[in-house]
Amino acid sequence: MFRPTPLKLILGLVLVGATYMVAANSHMDIFPCKKTTIQDYRTGFASTSSTTCSLLQTSGDYYRPPEKAELTGAGYGTAVAVIGLLPLLVGFAIGSRFGRKK
Repeated sequence: MFRPTPLKLILGLVLVGATYMVAANSHMDIFPCKKTTIQDYRTGFASTSSTTCSLLQTSGDYYRPPEKAELTGAGYGTAVAVIGLLPLLVGFAIGSRFGRKK
């Protein structure tokens, strides 16, 4: 039966935070996004393409305006699954191994 104990929650949240820090500061290009890049700098012609990008590319000053990368709905779903759910489940599994009585 699923019972969240404080140990499981703490381990899960620590793993979620660590996974976010790694994903936000590395080129983990697994998140679907729309990337706008300038093709011709003289005319300012920009093209938008659907691709995968990292959280590092979607935030901060990675691109100079008008170039940008934005997560799509699938990108946000992937981020929730990879950064939120997966580490939380792993933390719960590790916590349940420590919490068992012999």
